Amino acid sequence: MIVLGCSWAPWDWDDCVEEYLGKAVNAAFGPLFKLIFKAIQTVVVEAVEAVLKAVGFLWVWIDTPDISDNGAVGFIQVHTNYILAAAASIAVIVAAIQMAVSHRGEPLRDILKSLLTMVVVSGAGVAFAATLIQASDQFSQWIISQALGADNHAFATKLAERMTDPLQDPGEALGFVLIIFVGILMVITAIIQLALMIVRYGMLVLLVGVLPLTAAATNTEMGMAWFKKTLAWLGGFIIYKPVAALIYATAIKLMGTPGAPEGASMGAEGTQMLKVVMGVTMMIVAVVSLPAILRFVSPRTS
Repeated sequence: MIVLGCSWAPWDWDDCVEEYLGKAVNAAFGPLFKLIFKAIQTVVVEAVEAVLKAVGFLWVWIDTPDISDNGAVGFIQVHTNYILAAAASIAVIVAAIQMAVSHRGEPLRDILKSLLTMVVVSGAGVAFAATLIQASDQFSQWIISQALGADNHAFATKLAERMTDPLQDPGEALGFVLIIFVGILMVITAIIQLALMIVRYGMLVLLVGVLPLTAAATNTEMGMAWFKKTLAWLGGFIIYKPVAALIYATAIKLMGTPGAPEGASMGAEGTQMLKVVMGVTMMIVAVVSLPAILRFVSPRTS
């Protein structure tokens, strides 16, 4: 009878060497590899906590600067006044030509409506936009505070704890690779979201600055289309912050209570990790939601 595996028979010595050498290598280097993976896990978790505390929700808590007291808005409007006057003059001439050709009074009504729109937008457009922006900031802070159960600046810390606690003890369900992947996604998402809010502020300044100019020729088809598109873009950038805050609040609620209960099964633990992955995915959706918002408020936006 031939003995399979390791035995004292000479022809089985290679099996013995392979078996015992594998055990020796595993005993010698296994703890080292586990220590390395644990160190990587700790570094990722600490990095996620640091970034989330620093910039994770900085875009929510920092108010958008007051548009009504912004020198750039005034600069744009002052240096485009001659273009505004030229556009209004051309609109009046076009209306006069239309009246002469059609012998009807509708062009006069349209030009009076256009001039009234230009005056109202020039006089109150900035203040109205500033009020909407302030309201959007307050709503964004309120919805995030409600989702986190926080009413002070500590909500960033609470977010870091909620998102990273399940990552600190994932067991064998998803492994260290997913921990690193999720951590990197959270860090990148937080930084990109902050950058987008900076872009949002710059676009708000530009759009509010040119809004009176776009209202100068609304009696013409091209002028009305330009004015509507400017209003649509302005509205889209104003509501982007509260929409992103709503998505983040949904992500926080999706994540729920972090960590699996003591003695929970692997399925329950995997469910907790799945909630974290879903939450991070929703935050990525918030980053890419700006084009969708612009398409929603202005279907022709490309």
